Amino acid sequence: MGSLIYKNFKSQTSLSEEKYEKLKIFFKLIKLWQKKFNLVSKNSFKTIWERHFLDSYQIIGLIGNKKNVLDIGSGAGFPAIVCAICSNNNFHLIESNKKKCIFLNEVKKVVGIKNISIFNSRIETMKIDNDYDCISARAVAPLDKLMNYIVKFYKKNMSCIFLKGKTINKEIEDAKKRFSFDLKFKKSITSDEGRILIVKNLKKK
Repeated sequence: MGSLIYKNFKSQTSLSEEKYEKLKIFFKLIKLWQKKFNLVSKNSFKTIWERHFLDSYQIIGLIGNKKNVLDIGSGAGFPAIVCAICSNNNFHLIESNKKKCIFLNEVKKVVGIKNISIFNSRIETMKIDNDYDCISARAVAPLDKLMNYIVKFYKKNMSCIFLKGKTINKEIEDAKKRFSFDLKFKKSITSDEGRILIVKNLKKK
């Protein structure tokens, strides 16, 4: 498991032992399915507890009491699976890759996660009819594309939480050409170049 890296994760988080055990089961499933489905990159797998688990965990406080979170491009389950295990919020995962959806459903069943639902669909074509009050996305698309996906169902008081990397300044410039929005930054605890964006009041220009 990379005991030292796991211990570092545990030292920076505050969870019940039951939740830590569920996270470890999730990790073991990733390890088991990794060769077949290539869920995360080989390089990031070496530091998975920091690069993926802790990176996902850090947004839980930003989600706060938002009851229904729509996670776009859920991939291997970061951040949505981690956040669902660690909180009581309801997470709705959208993933276009069928194999990854098979994996996510297996995680839901084996770990026993009741507060998630999984949709094998593309956000561009999916009919959004649920009462979401938060949207999350990690390593999915440039900011202007993300905004274009969600602006059609964005509503007042909805928060968008996006985990971004070193291209963020250029992405913001490009997004401002097409959209108006309020923006807050939070520095990532897992990367010097990483930033968490909290977007509100999104509108097309």
